[in-house]
Order: sequence, then C-alpha cells, then structure tokens
Amino acid sequence: MVGQLSFAESGTPLAAVTFCVIDLETTGGSPADDGITEVAAVKIRGGEVSGTFQTLVHPRARIPAYVRLLTGISEHMVGDAPPIEAVLPSLLEFAGTSVVVGHNVSFDLGFLNAALTRNAYPPLSNKVIDTARLARKILVDEVRNHRLATLAEHLKCAHRPAHRALDDVLATADVLHALIERVAGFGIMTLEELEAASRTRLDGTFHKIELARDVPKGCGIYRFVGAGGQTLYVGKASDLRSRVRSYFYDDARRRMRGLLAEAQEIRIERHVTMLEAEVAEARAIATEMPPYNRAGKRRSAWYLKVWLRARVPRIATSRRPRGDGALYLGPLSSRRAAEMVLLALRDGLDLHRCVDPARCVCPHVRFQTCPGDDVERHRAVVRRAVNALLDDPRPLLDALETRMRRLSAQGRFEEAAEARDRAAALERIIARAAQVQGLLDAGEIVLQIHDRRIVIRGGRLVGAPESGSGPVLCRAEEHLAPEVHAEAATIARWITRHAKEVRLVSVSGTWSQPAWAQPPGRFGSGGRDAGGRRRKA
Repeated sequence: MVGQLSFAESGTPLAAVTFCVIDLETTGGSPADDGITEVAAVKIRGGEVSGTFQTLVHPRARIPAYVRLLTGISEHMVGDAPPIEAVLPSLLEFAGTSVVVGHNVSFDLGFLNAALTRNAYPPLSNKVIDTARLARKILVDEVRNHRLATLAEHLKCAHRPAHRALDDVLATADVLHALIERVAGFGIMTLEELEAASRTRLDGTFHKIELARDVPKGCGIYRFVGAGGQTLYVGKASDLRSRVRSYFYDDARRRMRGLLAEAQEIRIERHVTMLEAEVAEARAIATEMPPYNRAGKRRSAWYLKVWLRARVPRIATSRRPRGDGALYLGPLSSRRAAEMVLLALRDGLDLHRCVDPARCVCPHVRFQTCPGDDVERHRAVVRRAVNALLDDPRPLLDALETRMRRLSAQGRFEEAAEARDRAAALERIIARAAQVQGLLDAGEIVLQIHDRRIVIRGGRLVGAPESGSGPVLCRAEEHLAPEVHAEAATIARWITRHAKEVRLVSVSGTWSQPAWAQPPGRFGSGGRDAGGRRRKA
C-alpha cells in the first residue's frame, strides 16, 4: 500500500505556483545598443491575477520610425517617463521569486539582464517558462506558426496582443493558461513537469506521454511494448514515474526517438528493492531480447580463445566457444572488453602478435616484446596469461604498472595513458570475476537489507531457473551462460554499492574474495566513470 505523497515528493502543484508574465517594448533588437520603452508584468496564481505592473520607460535613445508605427510609442510619450534604472527596483520587488513567463522570453530577458548588469544588479535567477517554446512542443501541426497573435486566436484567448507591453502580457497569460490545460491532459500537474515538457523533442511523440499517465512512483522495472505485444525496451528505476516520463521530456539518445514512435504500451513490474529490480531487468533483457536495449544481451558475450596445445600457442578474441580443442575464457561483456584484455596481456607479457612466428619476421622481437620463434618459451608465456586470468593476476598487474611508469618517465605520456587504460580495464574485469566467483563459491547467501531478507543461491536470486555455474573468467566447458554471468555480476555490483546497508544473515559455504579485488584498484578508473564508461574530456 502506497501512502499519500508529500509536496516535496510529488513536485510543486501548478495551482500553487506564482507566475510573473513579463513583456518589454524596445527601440530595436540589440540589448547592447537599444533601449527599453515600456515594461509590463502581471502576477497570476491559481488562474487569478494578483498584481499588475506597467510603465513607460525613457530609452535615452531615438525611437526609429518603424518602431513608432509598430508600437504607437513616440518620443513625446516617453519624454517624462522614468529611465530604466529607476524602474528596476520596483520591477524586481514585483517579480520577487515567482516563475518568470514570456513569449520568446529570451528576448525580454536579454534586455532586462543587460540593464541589470549595467546598474550593478545580478541577472535574474528566477525559473523561466517560455510560452513560445512550450507551444512548439504541445501544438505540433495545429498552428501555422507560433507567434503570440496566432496562438491567442487559435486558443480563443480573451486578450489579443497589440505590440504594447500590457496587452501582450495579458495575451501571454491567457496562452499560458490554455497550454497548462492542454498539458494537464498528459498528466502534467507540477511545475517541474511543465519545465521538463518545455525541453522535450520536436518529433511528434510527446502526445504518447499519455501512456505514462498511470505509472506509479516507487521501485521496479518498466517495459515499452510495441503494437504486436513485443518488448521494445526494458529498464529499471527507483522512481518509475519520474524515469518513464523522462523519455518524453529530454532524453537525448537518438535511438529513443524510434522507441517512442513504436511504443504502444508501457508495462510496470513493481519490486521491493533495487537489487530485485536490477536482477529482473537483467533477466528480462536476456530472455526477451528487446531491440532497443544494448547492454546485457546474449549476443554481446565474447571470449578469449587460447591455443595452448597447438604447434604455435597463441591467444585471440572469439565470438563464441567451438568444439575445436581450444581453451575459451569468458564470457566477457563485449568485443571491446575482450580486445582490451588481450591488449593488456600483450602490454604485460611477451605474447606473439603474429599468427605463425616461424614464417614471418615479428618486429616486436627487436624490442624484446615477443619471443620470436621460440615456441616453448611462448607456450610458457601463454600459460602465465591463463594463470593470471584464472588464478592470481598480481604478477601481470605488477608488470603493467612497471611499463606504465617507464613510459611516463620517458615522457611518452600518451602511450602511458593508453597502458593505464588497458590495465584499468583488465583490473576491473578480473576484479568483477573474483567478486562473482565469491558469490558462486558461497553456495546460499542470506542478506538483510533494511526490513527485506534476500536469498542468493549459485550467484542468482532464489527462484531463477538453474542454468549452471562457474567463474566469470572460466573455461567455457564449465557452461557459465551469459545470462547467469549478467545476473551474478549485477548482484555483485549491487552488494559493492550497498555494503554499508547490507547485513549478512547466513552463508552455506565460504564467501570471500582476494584483497587485490577490492576497489579502488591501483590503476584507478583508467579514464572511465564508476560504470566503466569513458569520461568526456
């Protein structure tokens, strides 16, 4: 049962927001060179006008003829009007902390902030709503343009603009009320949601926000479903309502445009804890294969293929295990992850780069980073690589750190950074493997998170179908399915993030992991964020 939400949890209701609609008339279009001739503002709350501000302003500049014809404001009319510096204190007091509204409001704010700056005031910091921008999002294909006069006529407003500040303010207030009525049909009832609606894309999908009308707050997973009932996308969220609605507001991912165009339904699956939600998401992606999800699919699994007993031993990346007598280590989450591990192994060990060293001249021999045609020596190096991945990576990490520091000391900083990134990627992968292996070795684990008891067995939450077990970086014949890997890794990440909140109730085996697998590692993030994604410069 969900209790009533507080105002802080649900946002600021639009009926409780004080809006200050502002409009300026000017002598031209440049805040630096032109002056303000008139200022008007109206404060409204709950649909009712609570205050009006209007004054002519002496621009201290000549009013061009076309401006006089457009606005009807002449130099004679503003001859006795106060200058803008005399108007600003009263205007700022009138606006207060209300939400500033305008039609193409950036124009008005440009002049107003320029005047404030010239008179030693800070720029306005109020929240801002632009009715022109909001109309472009909501009235898609309804009007020929989004001018104030066009909108006032289309929305049957009581006031019409006349290129005078107060008339335009009253018309803008009417347009704002009409647009708020429109968005209420999409379930937008708070100031925060109205602001988000102003940022949404112009791709004709915003009307589908009605699909999210009944999405509740709280923890769980969501599915975007297509016309044929197929799952298009699965995601998790601690606040389902906020997360689902964000797709319609300002999600910049290009592929999400296609998702919203295809979506016909949004299905919600509630969970008590985020661990259960994360596991449910991983299972849904693995079994339903939604086309708009990238991470967690079976087809993303890659392996390292080791020819240890071949005439020429070597290591390479492979798409899937094959019954060819080779040793396959994995699964790894992507081809890039497999390639990064291979490059890190080559940085730290004297691995061959060529397919058959007996038939070609390897340039790395001259740099003593390749054993040449010494097959047995190279076979021993390959064994060291396998032992580092499956048992103890510390000698390999030591070699990688030595190489990184040597390159840095030689002033080869770009190469040192590349070596660091590869080493960090390898360290993350084998540390995660050790964490997951610890879960698998522990048998059944019972955890207490707040008032919720969670049972993990064989690296999976209890109730999951049996799919085999084994280490993450393991021999492929041990049959660790990629979906089991994904779930075990999800659980391991969750436990690491919430270690201070989780209490161990019982464990049937031994739950441990080596000290070197504890974050942070010696190579840091390697230019990546906490999720392993490359940070922007």
